[in-house]
Amino acid sequence: MKKTLFILSAGVVLSAITLAFNVPADNPVQEQPQDHTNLFPENIEKMFETSCYDCHGANASNAKAKAKLNFGNWAEMSAAKRVGKIENISDVVKNGDMPPGRYIEKNPGAALSQEQKDAVATWAKEETDKLLGSGK
Repeated sequence: MKKTLFILSAGVVLSAITLAFNVPADNPVQEQPQDHTNLFPENIEKMFETSCYDCHGANASNAKAKAKLNFGNWAEMSAAKRVGKIENISDVVKNGDMPPGRYIEKNPGAALSQEQKDAVATWAKEETDKLLGSGK
């Protein structure tokens, strides 16, 4: 009898906790939109959106990928840190390491053409020069 009463009480407590933290259907939790406005040129932004943000964006669930690069923190990064990230982005895109093949298999539209890879390289060079103040 005591065991049944305990189990019943535990069920009531768990139900109450669940209800207390449940979000009503008429007020769903909204993910914060990623706002990269003016952080990247439009063509680069579109490529990142299609090929990078799912794993490296502010709302990405891939903790390992976000630890390496989180575009959600881009605006807060120092110029020196951005330069390092930009050089890494350029290298992995040029070498075909990003986006990874397993991601492209599931998202064929994420594959980058040679023209897009060249655009990333050009952006990387220009942005690095700008951040370093050389303006070349």
